[in-house]
Amino acid sequence: MGQGSSKSTEPPSPEELALRLTNIFVEKCFTPLELYCFKQTFKFLAEDQSGLKYWSESTLIEFLELPDALGSGAVMYYLCGYLGAFPFSSYAPAILTGEALLRIVCLMTGRHWRVLRRRKENWIREIWRGCAVIDRKASAAARKTDPPEGTNSEAAPGTKDQSKTAGASTTKRDGELEEYDEDELAYHTFELLDALEVFKQGERFDAQHAMIPSDDFLKLLELLLLIAPLGPQENVSLYTTQLDEKRLEGLRAVANCILASFGVEQKPGIGYKSFDAVVSNTLPHLFDSLGPLFEHFLFPKDFDLHKRKDSTPEESPLSPSPETPEIEAASQVGPAHIPAPEPLLPVEGDILDPNLVSQLSFIFSDKSIFHRLRPLYLGHNHGYSMGSFEKSVFKWQAPSILLVSGTLLSPTTKQSNARTFLDDLPHRRLSSSVTSLTSPPIQSPAIIHAQDTKRIIYGAYIPVPWKATDRTAFGTDETTLFQLSPFHDVFPASSVSQNYIYFNKPPSTYPGLGFGSLLPTYSSMTNSQQSSSGPTRRASVTTYSASDMEYSSGSFSGGSFSGPSSPGRNRRSSLIGDEHIPLGPISLHIDDGLEFGVFTHLASGGGSFQHSKLPSSARSSNGGNWQDRFEIDAIEVWGVGDANVAEERRRARLWEEREAERSRKVKLGMKDVEADRELLKTAGLVRDEGRIGQSTG
Repeated sequence: MGQGSSKSTEPPSPEELALRLTNIFVEKCFTPLELYCFKQTFKFLAEDQSGLKYWSESTLIEFLELPDALGSGAVMYYLCGYLGAFPFSSYAPAILTGEALLRIVCLMTGRHWRVLRRRKENWIREIWRGCAVIDRKASAAARKTDPPEGTNSEAAPGTKDQSKTAGASTTKRDGELEEYDEDELAYHTFELLDALEVFKQGERFDAQHAMIPSDDFLKLLELLLLIAPLGPQENVSLYTTQLDEKRLEGLRAVANCILASFGVEQKPGIGYKSFDAVVSNTLPHLFDSLGPLFEHFLFPKDFDLHKRKDSTPEESPLSPSPETPEIEAASQVGPAHIPAPEPLLPVEGDILDPNLVSQLSFIFSDKSIFHRLRPLYLGHNHGYSMGSFEKSVFKWQAPSILLVSGTLLSPTTKQSNARTFLDDLPHRRLSSSVTSLTSPPIQSPAIIHAQDTKRIIYGAYIPVPWKATDRTAFGTDETTLFQLSPFHDVFPASSVSQNYIYFNKPPSTYPGLGFGSLLPTYSSMTNSQQSSSGPTRRASVTTYSASDMEYSSGSFSGGSFSGPSSPGRNRRSSLIGDEHIPLGPISLHIDDGLEFGVFTHLASGGGSFQHSKLPSSARSSNGGNWQDRFEIDAIEVWGVGDANVAEERRRARLWEEREAERSRKVKLGMKDVEADRELLKTAGLVRDEGRIGQSTG
């Protein structure tokens, strides 16, 4: 009896707990039909070794239809090996047995949130751990040198200093909370299994000596870009058939821009802090497509389950069953024809292509991007002018996305238009955001070309219809600035100021369109002058770059970046004391000719948009302050909306065209006697003399 009592208190083994978790997932997270599909799919493709049925790496890659050209299959298999061992990370990589695969599918599709507490950052941490590689030697050496657990948190015995005892107790509690936060998903899992003691005694993941190899993450990024538009029950092969050399090059270029944001030029890989900062703040929807990808385990898909060499019709477990008529029909009919996916864009622009659409979906989610973007204004088609811009964009009664690309201007450029634009800017010259960019780990011709020409892409999400601004800016707190190349970055709206968007037409002061700056009108600049006459703190914002030493200094004050004019320069607005465009601390300004643009970023923030959250290693040479002054080579505006919004815009434009045509026809004195006569007849000033139905010329 004593032995029986002792036996009952022994903690359950990891295998028992893993089986218990699998059973919970089965009962709470899947339907009977989904489980049937999963079991049959696994059984048909499983390999058998000494009675152990499992999936090999090649089987997983083949089933998920991962393209060989991207080389991402091994990375995905490694990630699955980690998730298959969940919640026992020290047991990874797991063999992909049926139970392990079911846990993987449950995690990848988000079904685990039905039984575990939902926090997205927990999932981000698990993805990083699943892709990370641990330096075993460094980890072992660290464990040898670390003091025994509890040494630094327990008070010395017999002490009479109550404050020290309380401090030690607080330190211990803080340490426990920090440890809990780092393994929150695993903690809640063991809590669900009623096995918290096993969790507390288990081995922790050594995040300090782990990082994701840059090459591996680049391959994963390329795959995620490719399958970003993947919908429920869509085959990955629909998108892999489009993988020609041009598409591969484009995927690699965009993936490298995203990879650069993790600061990989300064480190050999991606640590958790950098990973969490970039993904949480700039790529919130990066891993959304993993759900539809692993949903393929749970329904009959266009995949011939009978094509394995070692399977025969007699071995097939898909026998007729009244509970699963859909499965039976799918297995008997064979592969079904699935039509090609709808194009992501009705037309491609000079900037926007399928690769950049996928990149945008990482920021705004696939549901609001794919198949919902419609070209409103394409500079190379409609002409580069404020009038063409207004005519093309202003009738769109829904959100829109502006994209602008260009090449950096040299501070010593001799172009007259470029010099005029640069002279209108504050003369405190910040270094460019791309001056520290070096060669990425894996280069492609597209990346090399982008570096040579310093091509940059900025954009903005406009959540409201466009309008001309006279006195106040427009926009809401959903307005967002972002950079797509050569870094990926996002600047959400701030509550400090509401100078989100302006569209300032000539002949106003400094006409153009912009985001995050004071409205550049005479009145606003005069108010700025008046406010600056009082006791205002003025602080230097950055240092010169080597090429910008010829310019004089400036400062940031009152919500805008300003500076003194250089001697001998003619100003566009000599009547205003502050003779420079009032650029906000985080701002984008485009001149009225749509010829030049400038993006300013001050790490101190304080304007209408938040500062960059990228790790310091991403832009290490400029201290978080930069200014990209560029000549525009393309500018585009894409409407975000469905067919109903597009039809409303089409009708509004047709009405305008008819009114304009009618306006032209009603003008008298244009030597069109018959047209004038018809107008007078309509007004009742002349009588009809039997000319109805005759030609009017």
